Amino acid sequence: QNHMEEILMKMTPRELNRQLHGVCVISITPFKEDGAFDAKGYEKNLRFIMDHGLNKSNATIVVGGSTGECGAMNTAERKEVLECALAVCGDALPVIAGCNSTNVRESIELAQHAEAHGAVGVMALSPYYYPAKDEECIYQFYKALSENTGLGILLYNNFEVMNIDISINLLKRLKEFPNAVGMKECTPAFFKMTRVVQEIGDKISVVNGHGEFLEPYAAMAGTAGFISSMSNFVPDKAAAIWAARSTGDYARAKAIRDTMVPYMDLAVKYSGMGGEYKVISLLKYITDEVGSCGGFPRVPCVPLTAAEKEEVRGVLKQLGL
Repeated sequence: QNHMEEILMKMTPRELNRQLHGVCVISITPFKEDGAFDAKGYEKNLRFIMDHGLNKSNATIVVGGSTGECGAMNTAERKEVLECALAVCGDALPVIAGCNSTNVRESIELAQHAEAHGAVGVMALSPYYYPAKDEECIYQFYKALSENTGLGILLYNNFEVMNIDISINLLKRLKEFPNAVGMKECTPAFFKMTRVVQEIGDKISVVNGHGEFLEPYAAMAGTAGFISSMSNFVPDKAAAIWAARSTGDYARAKAIRDTMVPYMDLAVKYSGMGGEYKVISLLKYITDEVGSCGGFPRVPCVPLTAAEKEEVRGVLKQLGL
């Protein structure tokens, strides 16, 4: 029966493990000014990414994750956004469903919906309403998720949201779940990232969760690939960094990455001012400005002010965008 399930599945967990060697695009969700989901805008956004160098040969895309404002949508909306992405991306770009939630039942419902509709995997942060002080909470969450979906699972360590840096001891337990095949590692400690790869990299494709900020250093640490929210507006750069990184040309990867430093400086500044919410608004505005569709953010995200937009346009000019 398991064999039959794998035939029906778009991508087996082991295949997803290999597919994570590449760029893992973190998708934004365009909304209209009244807050409604902008399906046409989202189609434009996804086609922009695929038309500029990212596809199944070098990438995956996470839909409805933190940067996709999952926390600002209800379950039905999250399903609608995923179905839209699956319809647009088809077989051209493998779609991973973001299944973050403050309750495990919603995460399972989203994962099962993703499996039924042709997503290639799921990524989920263990419930984050209360920061977990006991790692058993995190273990039990992934156990429940693993038992309730056949899709490959990306573990997700996000200190900023969870206020806990998942220990290597716990990761060694989590890697034993048969469908745990990847991990988005956002540890604040780079040395830990190198150790995580050494300890669980035999079974888990560890993905650099800090994206281009830590490339190509994270490549040298042995990570399988990198997360990229910049792919919303410079997918060609992410593809070029991957092409260089994957052939071991770290000098070239660094040179391409360094062209984006003015944006990185701005993202760090805005993150310091308003946290992740501010960075989402920044990403959406830039994505609009380059001719794709970022759309409006949803509360609690607020749009950039006129002065901030002016500052951003100055940086885009510097970048030649």
